Amino acid sequence: MIPQNLDTWPPAWWVGCHGGAGASTLTRLAGFGIDFGRGWPLLAPTMPVSNVVLVCRASASGTWAATGAIEQWRRRTGMSRINVLGVVAIAASPRRPPRIATERLDLLRGWAPQLWRVGWVDALLAADDPRDVGASPDVEALRNAIWQRVHTPSKDNR
Repeated sequence: MIPQNLDTWPPAWWVGCHGGAGASTLTRLAGFGIDFGRGWPLLAPTMPVSNVVLVCRASASGTWAATGAIEQWRRRTGMSRINVLGVVAIAASPRRPPRIATERLDLLRGWAPQLWRVGWVDALLAADDPRDVGASPDVEALRNAIWQRVHTPSKDNR
């Protein structure tokens, strides 16, 4: 899963905070980066910094998992080569998220460098490949925001 050639190091690593978060779908729709599954990239000191985008569902359990992941990152134990760009909260249904999920997303907004919300897309449920449906305006905005973050030099992207 880790690229052997550091010249092709991915601009972003999409990490699901829990199973079914949507990291695989976002990776395909964004068209860049690597879906790293549900674990943090393990990097040797000689490897480049990895830009990580955490992905969760906007549900009680999804936002709970995301708060745990952000807390791990904030403690920085063994994560000196990881730069979290932010958290993406994907709608868990076409309805409004439960109050507990909304409250946790408000907390995450203060803890994570960035919080992005992606709305429900019913057509994705029937698609074998999300690229057949195409990126929604939320995903387009997310893709552009992340692309700008990873390709614009700043003190946070070392």
